[in-house]
Amino acid sequence: SRCVRGQMKQIALPFDELNPGRMDDCLIVTPANAIAFAALGNSSQWPGHCALLVGPARSGKTLMARYFAAQGGKVLDDADQISAEELFHHWNAAKNAGEVLLLVSGHAPGEWNIELPDLRSRIGAAQLLEIGEPDDELVEQLLLKFLRDRGTSIGPEALAFVVRRIERSYQAVEELAKQANALALAEGSAITLPLVRRLIAA
Repeated sequence: SRCVRGQMKQIALPFDELNPGRMDDCLIVTPANAIAFAALGNSSQWPGHCALLVGPARSGKTLMARYFAAQGGKVLDDADQISAEELFHHWNAAKNAGEVLLLVSGHAPGEWNIELPDLRSRIGAAQLLEIGEPDDELVEQLLLKFLRDRGTSIGPEALAFVVRRIERSYQAVEELAKQANALALAEGSAITLPLVRRLIAA
């Protein structure tokens, strides 16, 4: 199912069996990651039937990869950590099986340590799918999700303040959700504007 709000889409991921009891696993799609996500549905057009999915830590690469795998694609996570020989083996096996291959990494391909010229050439020719740092819309929706996962919420004033002031990184948003929830529990309060002001200032 898809919940569409403005330019944002929440994609309900078809792998509930991987996370028993977690019914809220959603991939939130905004302009920060929409191009990469859309390209997953166009894998027949990938050069060499292979793409590299690259993005910062906690940016949803794994969720996108699971979504792609659920559609029948082949995924190699942490591809930059795999030996050249093994990577070649998986690449050729996918090609021989008529599968499309998605290589997932937290590092841009220029940072990979690839000594084999043939492999370097293949990777250079593959489709590059990049997830950017979160935009305002994604910061807002991720914070709401992380807090909802913890059984809590945040008021509109506090939310707007966080969106304006927080560092633009996925890890920062998740860390703030953890800290805000812990502080609210410790103080027996809601997640209010004064509470998030203290956290952002710290």
